[in-house]
Amino acid sequence: MKPHLTKLFLLIAVLFTTLHAADDQQTPDPFEPTVSREESKFLARVLETAETDALSAIELIQTERPEDADSPAIDFTLGNLYFQQDNWEDAAVAYRVAIEKMPRFRAALMNLGRILLLQDKPEETIVLYQQLVSDGQADADVLLLLGHALLMEEAPVSAETAYRQAILLRPRDSEIRLGLAKTLLQQERYREGLALINEILANEPLNRELWSLRANALLSDENHEQAIQVIEQARRLGQADSEMLATLGDLWINDDRTEDALSAYQEAFADTDPSVDRLLRAIEGFLMLDDSEGAVTMIERATLALKEQDDPETETRLLRLRAELALRQNQNEQAATLLETVLTRNPLDGRALLTLSDLHLQNNNVEQALLSAERAARISGFEDKALLRQARIEVDRGNYRRAVPLLESAQAFNPQDSVARYLEQVRRLAE
Repeated sequence: MKPHLTKLFLLIAVLFTTLHAADDQQTPDPFEPTVSREESKFLARVLETAETDALSAIELIQTERPEDADSPAIDFTLGNLYFQQDNWEDAAVAYRVAIEKMPRFRAALMNLGRILLLQDKPEETIVLYQQLVSDGQADADVLLLLGHALLMEEAPVSAETAYRQAILLRPRDSEIRLGLAKTLLQQERYREGLALINEILANEPLNRELWSLRANALLSDENHEQAIQVIEQARRLGQADSEMLATLGDLWINDDRTEDALSAYQEAFADTDPSVDRLLRAIEGFLMLDDSEGAVTMIERATLALKEQDDPETETRLLRLRAELALRQNQNEQAATLLETVLTRNPLDGRALLTLSDLHLQNNNVEQALLSAERAARISGFEDKALLRQARIEVDRGNYRRAVPLLESAQAFNPQDSVARYLEQVRRLAE
């Protein structure tokens, strides 16, 4: 969005003003300012200074501007110099002065709109660019930036219209096509959006944003398997950023590919500070693999990150994971203390109840283990796991007839091939 405010850009600013100064008898252009001969010479000095020192050029305008030099072209040039220095506030002020003097000044309206977009002010940008469209000044750049602003305002249908008009003027422009793809995705037209993204990627295979958009579109369309493939492709090309790799870890966890998940998490977390939620999911993965060392490392990072937040719910999740780790390390007393704290804060934490059931079993307290599992079975989302836990306890005790209905109920909540095979074995034993 930011123009290349180099010597060429400044030269253009001076050239169009010089042209209008050359013939005092011509009809004034309502979209571009004129300058006097003296103003044109002054702008030439500014350009010459800006070639080597933009700050000195700014100072020159501020201190040596002729008293009668009131052309908006000078304010516009000052705005360009500020823009070149990433001084958006002063640049916007200069452009607004130019527009106040000449309300239909096209170039000033364009650049002010760019700054407003950079400042996340799409509403004002839309008004400016709609004015340009109304004045018949809608070229591909105006339509592109109008599309960006409309997209930021979550008006994807209007943004799509702007991008489609722009693409008629510049059919191979990847930025326009990317904007169009985003509007399609925002409208949940995933196949159309993905087709356009794939087309752009064919020409720009090292465009990281495109890989991210492609993966997110597939995830939004609930095509998780293909999303994994896309992120792995981006990973091999070195185009998967930490967020994509962390997402890959989540996907592998959900697919019970724990080792692959941990590999993705470790790569994602190597050079960045991930969210606490990401760290907690990684801890869960390490615990699934019985990798206590990895879990300890992630717990330490999560603990440090939580010190800067006030999130009791997340703190409770971390306490539960610490309890699971303590249980795996045979630190039963510590596990019991942590679980008591968790269940005091949230008596309906199903996972904590199942961990407590494991703790009771490890302490040879079978009846208490059953009671904890029964409590977990009454919590939504944990029914199948808790019923399966109860069934395994009954099988261990030789109570096959009691185990069969528990396994059947678990299958009713969440059918699994492995549980079905186990159920058939238990039925034969019961008979």
